[in-house]
Amino acid sequence: MELDFNIEELIDLSFVTDEELDMIVHVLYRDAELRLLEDERIKKLQQSVLNPEQLKFATGDWFKEVRAKRHTDKKFGSDILRASIRKKKTGKDDEMLRTEEGSILVPTISVQSIDEMDCETCSLQSGDCSVPTKDVDVNSGLLNFQSPSLSSSMMSLYSNADFGCVDVRGSITFSLHYDENGHEFYIFVVQCDDLAGVKKNRSDPYVKSYLLPDKSSRSKRKTSVKKKTLNPTFNEKLKYKMEKVELQSRTLNLSVWHSDHFGHNLFLGEVEIQLESWDWSNIKPTSYILQPRLAALTNVIRSRGQLSLSLKFLPAGAHDQGMPPTAELHIWLKEARNLLPIRSKGINSFVKCYILPDVNKSSRQKTRVIKNNLNPVYNHTMVYDGFQTEDMSETCAEITVWDHDTFSNQLLGGLRLSLGTGLSYGQSVDWMDSNEEEISAWQKMLSAPGQWTESMLPLRPNMNSMELSQSAK
Repeated sequence: MELDFNIEELIDLSFVTDEELDMIVHVLYRDAELRLLEDERIKKLQQSVLNPEQLKFATGDWFKEVRAKRHTDKKFGSDILRASIRKKKTGKDDEMLRTEEGSILVPTISVQSIDEMDCETCSLQSGDCSVPTKDVDVNSGLLNFQSPSLSSSMMSLYSNADFGCVDVRGSITFSLHYDENGHEFYIFVVQCDDLAGVKKNRSDPYVKSYLLPDKSSRSKRKTSVKKKTLNPTFNEKLKYKMEKVELQSRTLNLSVWHSDHFGHNLFLGEVEIQLESWDWSNIKPTSYILQPRLAALTNVIRSRGQLSLSLKFLPAGAHDQGMPPTAELHIWLKEARNLLPIRSKGINSFVKCYILPDVNKSSRQKTRVIKNNLNPVYNHTMVYDGFQTEDMSETCAEITVWDHDTFSNQLLGGLRLSLGTGLSYGQSVDWMDSNEEEISAWQKMLSAPGQWTESMLPLRPNMNSMELSQSAK
């Protein structure tokens, strides 16, 4: 592959050890991650900011223009490093870089939120490794990262998507026990057998558990790491304190991971147990075949409960006719039902609403927090005004339910009420994605102006709008 740099511009890395070079690659990978996240931020700004001058400053394009004028002949230090590493990788390692046709292998990188990523990499049944993304344009975000490219062998060590993908194999042996007196749930992890080898036919495995649908740190438990073995023996207990009735609404997820020195751990397989149908008299250790992770696993979780609400649309009209000067939208949040518990002490829930595309704090409205209740009654009415009648086909009421916590709030589920056209004021937006039930509720409201229309709608388990990245502040 022809490099884009003169040899004088490259850095002499002959004195750098492999471990030091690995650390440099780790930093370069983080640089690529940040570029992807920045691309995603800019993409969302382009959908929400209509003023070109405001968009120029919000996206940072003004800085890029100034930099391009002042440094037309300059190259980024990160690009020089990548080219220098590429130049250093010769001989045996260089052979690993090329396919049979002689083309360079280019890794694919995906980025997800920190909470979801957990610094671990998954292996899919197809043999490709990837993690859920939030519609990130990977190709455009990695143009600078891929040219000149790092060797595939080195990139695989630090890419969330291509970190030494291995086929899932082997089994895990464990037993489950519930202590009725102490209200404690025990997972006794005995051992794993015939795991996939990551490096030189060995792995450094550990076992991690979650009680789904809660994938927060509160739900996570881990065993110790066993070094350089494909048949680790753990004999360790993972403990949860939880009422049995709540436990039976959960799904136990046990996964096996290879522990990497830099924290990009590799998925080796998993098992899921529906605790609702578990035979609690069975306390004997049982072996289960490890399964590959499904790419859409987090999207197949059942509804997070239902939200009961009434909607009313008041068209704009003359004061003497008793109508407001501008159109109004009234949202009467009545109650939520069958919310899924995420911790043993219950849920302290509240509801928040925005009328997209406006995500300013001034447009945000919230209910009070209802503590320790899976069927909270809010009885709260939100009123939005300043609309024209035609705006109602271009906007979306995004309603989300959150669990309130001292340090952070966690999404429980949500709705998007709109016509679901995918367009807002002529622009393509990802949040105009209402499903059939949500569209029906919105249309029913628009067809009966001045009247309350009632709906009971299932909460979505996942919401990917720009506002939710703010963690319900």
